[in-house]
Amino acid sequence: MQTSYDLVLHPMTPNGALDVGPVQEAIRGRGGVARADGALLWRFPAGDVVTWPLKESEVVRGLELKVPFSERTELLTQVLSAAVELARALGLRLVDPQLQRTVLEADAGAITDEFLRIARYAGQYYGIGDALPMAMTPGEEGLSPVMKALLALAVMGLSAWLAYQALAPPE
Repeated sequence: MQTSYDLVLHPMTPNGALDVGPVQEAIRGRGGVARADGALLWRFPAGDVVTWPLKESEVVRGLELKVPFSERTELLTQVLSAAVELARALGLRLVDPQLQRTVLEADAGAITDEFLRIARYAGQYYGIGDALPMAMTPGEEGLSPVMKALLALAVMGLSAWLAYQALAPPE
């Protein structure tokens, strides 16, 4: 299951190879820090984003920006703004694979909506705790499965006792 919302920096040429060296150097100049596992951590005031080269058939086609799920969208907004600026500066395009298109800052509303939708799904169905504590959205309130099971057992017990009382021989 997906644990982050991914944006990808691609070259302008579709299916072209990307030289990630200059891109990673530009990210280092904007607060990026290399990790021991080879990833680059891009630091923002609202949090950190992991970047990884995106390889297809051993050819680097892009650089993934992995924004961790959260109920807050400040990090996503900061990443989007910085990534669009970086893409312009380096002659790249920023692609949102979830929306399946190149995006700009003007797409922030659509990206935020998709981010929250996927984060809510991850929190609700896959138990990713940091995804969204608000995974239980309004209108979904009701009895928990455990409470339903206990209630069913109580009803069955009461039914059995009533049946026994009705069918038991008189004393």
